[in-house]
Amino acid sequence: MFTRKSITIALCATISLLLLLATSRRLSTWAVDDPLYQSDDHGAHHPPPSPSAKHGSGSTGPRPPPAQIPDCAGYPIPDNILVIMKTGASESFNRVPTQLMTVLKCVPDFLIFSDMEQTIGGYHVYDSLSNVSAEAMDGNSDFDLYNRQKACLVDVESCNKQGKPAEEGWNLDKYKNVHMAEQTYNMRPDKDWYVFVDADTYVLWPNLVQWLGKLNPNKKHYLGSVTLIQSFSFGHGGSGYIVSKAAMKALIEDNPGLGQKYDVRAKHECCGDYVFALALKDLADVSVEQMWPTINGEKPATLPFGPWHWCHPIVTMHHMNSEEINTFWEFERRFRREQIESGHERPLLIKDIYHEYLEPKLKHKQLDWDNKSDDRYYVDLAAKQWDDGVLHRMKKAEEYNDLEKVAHKSASDCEAACKSLPPDDCVQYKYEEGKCAMHKSFILGKPVPKKDGVISGWDVDKIKAWTEKEKTCDKIQWPNLSS
Repeated sequence: MFTRKSITIALCATISLLLLLATSRRLSTWAVDDPLYQSDDHGAHHPPPSPSAKHGSGSTGPRPPPAQIPDCAGYPIPDNILVIMKTGASESFNRVPTQLMTVLKCVPDFLIFSDMEQTIGGYHVYDSLSNVSAEAMDGNSDFDLYNRQKACLVDVESCNKQGKPAEEGWNLDKYKNVHMAEQTYNMRPDKDWYVFVDADTYVLWPNLVQWLGKLNPNKKHYLGSVTLIQSFSFGHGGSGYIVSKAAMKALIEDNPGLGQKYDVRAKHECCGDYVFALALKDLADVSVEQMWPTINGEKPATLPFGPWHWCHPIVTMHHMNSEEINTFWEFERRFRREQIESGHERPLLIKDIYHEYLEPKLKHKQLDWDNKSDDRYYVDLAAKQWDDGVLHRMKKAEEYNDLEKVAHKSASDCEAACKSLPPDDCVQYKYEEGKCAMHKSFILGKPVPKKDGVISGWDVDKIKAWTEKEKTCDKIQWPNLSS
């Protein structure tokens, strides 16, 4: 006969068992379905790496496609564009997680390369240097960081305290770019466009997709923000550079073992983006095409705004820290939603960044601030020896108006001289002891130490008058590339 006590005990046991089963089922479902528990290095709908590629796939299952991620609603999801992000193990955990939570979240296919094989948030990070030639590595101090990281028994940050990771990382970085391109093509030979960026580069994905959709990947293209070394042009790696299918095929498919061919050359050069451009020119006869300001090395705080860069769409920005990436990501998503709701979609333009970042902060004067003014200088030549960069950006004395003649004497004099000039000569100024600098574009800038005594100012009236007149961009200015 059952007692009340035995019935109560049995009932409690039954309830506990049911709760345990329900909890187990819920945990099991979560572990399978949650993308954070999927070790995926390259998103959805991709072929496995080529057997010739000496890397593990790093993947146990696909992540949800961007179309199913709420943050990516309305974002384009083409399968013909690959983003390749470069980092270093000494900085990867400071930079890559933010990219995975923001920019890369809505990119259908991407690869991450470093100077050490790692897994970050379930995503595989490839060792770009795994196939560097022994000839380049043996006795080469450039690889001290690489070897120390591989031998580290704990976290990399702790081991790198024994060296100088920033300096060593720079020395090591120049060997990566050609090897990254080779490994990428071996894993993804089917893409139309290969977009190479750094981990502190922001990619405006909707703009990028719209732009590349206008171009022909079957032509050999190497698109970038051009810089020079010894009169040789190449695409600045931090700004990002884009290589077409035809150019990648000509460079890599037609040149087996490409990476090792440039290892020794890299030892004697400064930078990996430069070495990559050398390889493209030498082996595929492809030169960089200037795509600035759409491919850009600045960020919202340092972008120059004005007639020369206003109605241009932008696809990359550089030197963005995690906070800046997150903040811009929120702005870009909000802009995207507003465009979709309006029914008149257009790309995000440089002028939109001005209205979001600089316009609300415009003021006549800011102490301890550098707004990057450097188009024109005014100094007292008799006071001290000035460097050539200053002297070469001065007017002839006979061209000065009365206010310009005393612009170097104080911040107030510098401001008055700026106001006396037309907008295409000065819309902002910067003053430090004995030196007045003016600028034709308007820039937010950055704080500087109080001891430097730097004062910056903006001619707010001129700027507001011009931006009001240029409120609407009748023509969107994509880069001048016909096909």
